[in-house]
Amino acid sequence: GGFHGHPSDENYARWIEFGAFTPIFRVHGDYEQKRQPWRYGPIAERAAAHAIRLRYQLLPYMYSYAWHDHTAGVGLVRPLTFGWPDAPQVRNDSSTWLFGRWLLVSPILQQDQTQKRIYLPAGTWTDWSSGKVYLGGRSITVPVDSRTWSDIPLFIRQGAIIPTQRVEDYVGQHPIATVLVEIFPASTRSDFDYYDDAGDTYAYQHGAYFLQRLSVQAAADGISLTTAAGSGTYRPALTHYVFAVERTVAMAVERDGVPLRRVADPAALDECTASCWTIGGDRYGGVTYVELPAGVPDRVRIRGGADPH
Repeated sequence: GGFHGHPSDENYARWIEFGAFTPIFRVHGDYEQKRQPWRYGPIAERAAAHAIRLRYQLLPYMYSYAWHDHTAGVGLVRPLTFGWPDAPQVRNDSSTWLFGRWLLVSPILQQDQTQKRIYLPAGTWTDWSSGKVYLGGRSITVPVDSRTWSDIPLFIRQGAIIPTQRVEDYVGQHPIATVLVEIFPASTRSDFDYYDDAGDTYAYQHGAYFLQRLSVQAAADGISLTTAAGSGTYRPALTHYVFAVERTVAMAVERDGVPLRRVADPAALDECTASCWTIGGDRYGGVTYVELPAGVPDRVRIRGGADPH
């Protein structure tokens, strides 16, 4: 965001949250205007830090869409009309947009705002922060925290495949060996092309990249999880994916028809040297975690019921 003069603490925090969901994220100001978060008071600093960390968590998701932009010409930020061209409610909606295919964001932009009306297009949506589920095709009213300014209305589209990483202080601080892939299976097959490269040369234009398609689909007899063969000559630090299949408590997991080894809990996945699975829970409900090697083709079947919660 760019500001003329000195914004209020709340305005600064909210514009940082807005900027976290744009392709290029940086702050500007007039000559001698300082833009560091700690210059806007402790409340704004905490809100800004929360937004920045969330953006860093989503970097694998965002970088993969940068590749999609390069190859297909469709950017990370998309108007809702891209997904729902026949819905008149979204044609003039500039306060809400798709962040990639699977996330919908509607940042708070008004000073002292206590609630916001948001139109959710057709489909099923999950609130990123609370886990509350909404049926789309209608407008909802969400409360706005006018005291901490830390809430960002962010919703996950059913069918989502969202790769995430641990938060760093800067890009490249640590090698990312494991990527957590959050999955919200739908009856229609979903695909995500995970992408990475060195990030500092144009060698990707000559094949020096890593690209792998991840797919998921839910059916009455279970959930299928597929990874295609990787392509490109670049070899990232990534060795494993941990797929978090949300709202699913598996009874059994099979890899190519053979039972996959189950470990005690999610913490034990760190010690899994091959492929394994376990169950746990998060703000969305029960979770089945499946660890698979990156870069190789795999076909996994998750058998069990949906989380009753």
